Amino acid sequence: MGMDLGGSSGGPKNEINVTPFVDVVLVLLIIFMVLTPVVLKEIGVIIPRKADEEVTQDIAAQQLVLHIKHKGDLALNGQPIARNALAARLRGLMAQRRERLLFVRVADGVNYGDAVDVLDLCRGAGVRVLGMTTSR
Repeated sequence: MGMDLGGSSGGPKNEINVTPFVDVVLVLLIIFMVLTPVVLKEIGVIIPRKADEEVTQDIAAQQLVLHIKHKGDLALNGQPIARNALAARLRGLMAQRRERLLFVRVADGVNYGDAVDVLDLCRGAGVRVLGMTTSR
């Protein structure tokens, strides 16, 4: 909003008004300052490295894998198991183990609520670490 009061030239002046530009920059600065803490929140995920050697059958036999099938049917290490018997079976297995680890494989068509109910049931039965597996 500069103004020439000298009156030396009668035409309009070609000056850039910086005030609206500064206003826009300050608004952008405030937006970025507010959004930066939100963007920095993250969930830490540990991705295992590929093993140099093949997994032996003994190690695979020690692992517990719970498969939640399409219609909500459950299988523990390939053996079908009823939902009401799962907690008792897991309590017995977890009492013998130092690491209370259970791998869970959920089929694609399983209802999310059913899967969460089964995971809660496993946690209540003494499982401390739940590992999610995928199909190859």
